[in-house]
Amino acid sequence: MGKKYQTILVPYDNSKYSKKALTEALEIARMFGSDLYLLTVVDALTVAPSRFYLKPGSGEGKKLDKYLKGAFSKIDLVLRDAVLKCKEKDVCADYEIVVGSPVNVILKFAKKKKVELVVMGSQGLTGFGRLRALGSVSRKVSELAECPVMIVR
Repeated sequence: MGKKYQTILVPYDNSKYSKKALTEALEIARMFGSDLYLLTVVDALTVAPSRFYLKPGSGEGKKLDKYLKGAFSKIDLVLRDAVLKCKEKDVCADYEIVVGSPVNVILKFAKKKKVELVVMGSQGLTGFGRLRALGSVSRKVSELAECPVMIVR
């Protein structure tokens, strides 16, 4: 088969839904010889505990930076493992970690990389201390993306 989808984006947060999305994207990638991008969006407002935002200019910025570096290290390990699993299935994959608003980052990344398909979970990690909330992100991405979006349950 030809390369219908040369590049596929999988917003990935290690939730069960993003794992299912990755499994689906891997099948599609193998079928079409596509490359995968795994993208984790870190929304600093949902990653760090609220105490980091209480006293502007009080040195909490350094604590926030340290906290984010720790979060990035954990995310990096998860993504490296996911990329290795892709390569074991003979699918070329790469990943990026970006700080920002999930919807905006996903849409900008997809446009910049000329992504032809986004495969994402119907919901992601939520709650205090989790990486980010994807909740309605999948809906908004599906409405605003310039390419097809597959939402996996």
